[in-house]
Amino acid sequence: MRKVIVIGHSHTIALNQAHARLRNPADPDFDFLLLREVAVRLPPTPGMTEEAHKATTNTVDGIDRAKVAARIAQAAADVAVLCISGNEHAALGLIKSRDVGVAQKIAYVEKAIATRLPPWLDFLLPLLPKRVLFYTAPPPIAAGALEGKFPAERITMFKGKMLEPPSVRLQVWQHQCRAVRAVCERYGIEFVDPPPRVFDASGMLARACWSDEPTHGGVEYGRLVLDRLIEVIDGVPASSETPRATEVVGRGKHPYAELPDASFWKQSISLVAPAEVDPVSAPPFTIARTDRVATAGSCFAQHISKRLRKSGFKYFVTESTPDAAAGERRGFYDFSARYGNLYTARQLLQLFDRAFGYFRPIDRVWKRHDGGFCDPFRPRIEPDGFASEAAVEQDRNRHHQAVRRMFRQLDVLVFTLGLTECWVSRLDGAVYPVAPGVVGGDFDPAQHAFVNFTVRETVADLEAFIAKLKLVNPQARMILTVSPVPLVATAADRHVLVSTTYSKSVLRVAAEEVSRAHAHVCYFPSYEIITGPHARGSYFEADRRSVTEAGVDHVMRVFMAHMTAPGTAAASTDRVQADADSDAAIAEMEALADAACDEEMLAR
Repeated sequence: MRKVIVIGHSHTIALNQAHARLRNPADPDFDFLLLREVAVRLPPTPGMTEEAHKATTNTVDGIDRAKVAARIAQAAADVAVLCISGNEHAALGLIKSRDVGVAQKIAYVEKAIATRLPPWLDFLLPLLPKRVLFYTAPPPIAAGALEGKFPAERITMFKGKMLEPPSVRLQVWQHQCRAVRAVCERYGIEFVDPPPRVFDASGMLARACWSDEPTHGGVEYGRLVLDRLIEVIDGVPASSETPRATEVVGRGKHPYAELPDASFWKQSISLVAPAEVDPVSAPPFTIARTDRVATAGSCFAQHISKRLRKSGFKYFVTESTPDAAAGERRGFYDFSARYGNLYTARQLLQLFDRAFGYFRPIDRVWKRHDGGFCDPFRPRIEPDGFASEAAVEQDRNRHHQAVRRMFRQLDVLVFTLGLTECWVSRLDGAVYPVAPGVVGGDFDPAQHAFVNFTVRETVADLEAFIAKLKLVNPQARMILTVSPVPLVATAADRHVLVSTTYSKSVLRVAAEEVSRAHAHVCYFPSYEIITGPHARGSYFEADRRSVTEAGVDHVMRVFMAHMTAPGTAAASTDRVQADADSDAAIAEMEALADAACDEEMLAR
């Protein structure tokens, strides 16, 4: 019979309760050591509050070491499971403070884990069996105590205090998990991710796993964690000398035997919290803080550009206005220059050609339905329209100058592919961001045609653009993404869902082919992060089309972690989190969901 000793604070109680009630004869023999049972009541130091005095039992100095050693020896276990963390994220994640921002909370949690956990491990590891696992505290609950979900007597420490929103609590918990994992890696301890079923669609603790108070899991949580621990104990080898779990016992090694966890669905998706799924491997390059980063593409790219502006990057803007409020309304800050949404690779290529004088479209100005005028290739730049055709031309000349400067001086271009469907001029092939007649101009079947680009055409357009960019900027690098936002409408004779699937498939394949062909071009999987099965549709709003703030958060966390040079991601994340402490920043984050899209004009 396998013998397991579980050592930890109050988060082990749920496991103990589940084992007592639901024990299966085939399970290992579990022994539970609750550390508060061996706590030493240390005398308070001068000025120490009652809460701080109680907290001394959570440090290695607050226990009877001899009792702990005796209990471990008595258990004679083959495997030890530790859970020595949780109070930091539970308290800080729940209670809201006007004086402590999210970034400060995260920094404190990370520091607390880095300083408090190693002394525990230094004391315990010499007493424990060779194999040691570590499981972390449960994710936070989505509902707050102030919403009447828990009896008042169970939330005395939080009574009368404002609670942080779920997104903040989740951030604090995720950073604690990362900090614990990092310590475990240094000590050679196996970190066990929470089983997928303990999470709800938003990444919080599933309702079935709640206990009768707001910071711990219940019996169902304990059962799921025990099942996961048993699976790891039985299925994962204790040393690197034995075959990986992915090998078939009794057979020779095969091509999958030595692959990393990221190569396997179970290890990288099924057993990972939805908000922690990270599909990026090793990018061919990273962005330094000094790099000039420009953005272009579909409306989803506006999310990326807004976050880059807030994150401490050297976000490259070549077309701006001193009137910040008017600038937002007039499209000055959607992208690096005022070209509006570029949904297709052909639009990006033609933007370059128009700016450098290689292509002069026949269509120069559209008359709007309200009597004003607009540029056919950025029809919504001026919400109220231009006063005259001459004003359109004058503004376009300034714009092209800014675009030339952008292409010549950028270090990295982030381009988000959005669509394959578009409308073009039959006269010269000019591609419009919206069909003539929607914002301005008049639709004429004799002059305008519907086009749905293929993989071959999209690849050819991207290759042509890359070659031309290299001529004016040999050192430029490019990051390709695919927008996860479905089509608002399709002009093809089929269901919009089928057209969406075709469009995204073409763009994803094209991005793959081009990124594989060029060392200075990288594909970043924002599409997969938002639409993958792990998200269970939770990253879309009620319309099943608009991306939620939580989805953008996930994309940008992964982006910062992999696409930024060492030291950049942490500083950038801190700045985003610090900004989130102000009401103005919160309002801006909410406004991300309202990113302007030309194609929205098509919706009925």
